[in-house]
Amino acid sequence: MDISKIDWSEIWKEGVIFFGGKADKASSWNRAAVRWNKEDASDYGKKVLNRIKIKPDWTVLDVGAGPGLLAIPLAKECKHLTALDISGEMLKYLKEKAEKKKIRNISYVNMPFETVVVDKDLEKHDIVIASRSMGWEYNLEKFLRNMDEAAKKRAYVVWGASDRTFDIGMFKAIGRPYGETRTYIVIYNLLYQMGIRANIEIFQTEANSMPYKNIDEAMTELTNRFARRGTNEEFNQNEKEKLKKYLEENFTQSSNGTVSFKNETKFKHALIWWDKKL
Repeated sequence: MDISKIDWSEIWKEGVIFFGGKADKASSWNRAAVRWNKEDASDYGKKVLNRIKIKPDWTVLDVGAGPGLLAIPLAKECKHLTALDISGEMLKYLKEKAEKKKIRNISYVNMPFETVVVDKDLEKHDIVIASRSMGWEYNLEKFLRNMDEAAKKRAYVVWGASDRTFDIGMFKAIGRPYGETRTYIVIYNLLYQMGIRANIEIFQTEANSMPYKNIDEAMTELTNRFARRGTNEEFNQNEKEKLKKYLEENFTQSSNGTVSFKNETKFKHALIWWDKKL
């Protein structure tokens, strides 16, 4: 087999289609913004920040900045930070946090990164970071090329390196085949195919499962997730009953009254980074 002929970008795209279908990315992230706008319950943010090297006179581009998990602390350490996100709601929450903390060196760009024209829509930055932010990108190669082009010194990508235990169990419970292919090794292999010899580190964090008020809320959110995919693959009544049973067996009540997936206590992530050639 000639491994140079493997289309890693297409493999990634298949995983995006499996997970998100034809869902509108901006609308989906806008709906999710209020749920993501919370304090990080895990040590993920701290462990990522410990691995990112910046200097006070450098500029940083945070791709898929969300409500500011990395952007807020990074802005305190650099000359200027650009927060880019497809979701205007995510950026709204980020701006509110920055204003409360009197952080004034952040600019906000509301657009999809894969459509960005570097040096036209965005200037180059010393450091470019994409932390768990390319999950719905159909054209991963364009996304990575934009990262490489926008970075003057170094680019960082962070993506999960553990199996999606909850999703795998959910699909098994309702009797559907599981077809996720968006793994960190696809990103790494595509970079290699693009001529970028990246570094990689696997590190472990506490799990940061999305909390729900109760199992009924989890049922509603997961059911809507499949309806929003726009592929006519909504749950039927039998699947809903199987899903509820799965949630009842695998969710646990937390001390703050919410429920979350009890089988995930640790999660592995892949930090992939490369320096720009001088």
